[in-house]
Amino acid sequence: MKLSSKLETLLVIGVKTAGSYDPMNALGTVEEQMTPQEVATATKFLTWIVANKLAFGRGNIRERFQQFEAAH
Repeated sequence: MKLSSKLETLLVIGVKTAGSYDPMNALGTVEEQMTPQEVATATKFLTWIVANKLAFGRGNIRERFQQFEAAH
């Protein structure tokens, strides 16, 4: 799945609101606005971020997502 502008925005908002990249925390406030496919993608992406001790923000989320896709 591609990183749509919508998903990008929701991920950044979720992480910022939760103060965490943990999918259980970060997706809590934005999950309702996502499709089931987006939730699955976001969960896998955030799990990968945590496992690799990485971070992202609005400025580099697309770069991180490309790294994630390359790893899968």
